[in-house]
Amino acid sequence: MKNVKFIYLYFLSGVLFLITAGAFNSLENSNLTPVFASLGFTMISIGFALYSRSSSCKTKKKDSE
Repeated sequence: MKNVKFIYLYFLSGVLFLITAGAFNSLENSNLTPVFASLGFTMISIGFALYSRSSSCKTKKKDSE
């Protein structure tokens, strides 16, 4: 990925899902809480994977030059 801002946006949307899961859990005993929590953790982990891939590509590009 060329633009790291999209990776940060993806990561922050995962954090937003986790905040939403916490809000649903504190407001009412909702069955949607595990769904939002699992989506949040999935988006955060994918964001970390994309960021590490992006940074490893940058170091490989610098080493080849």
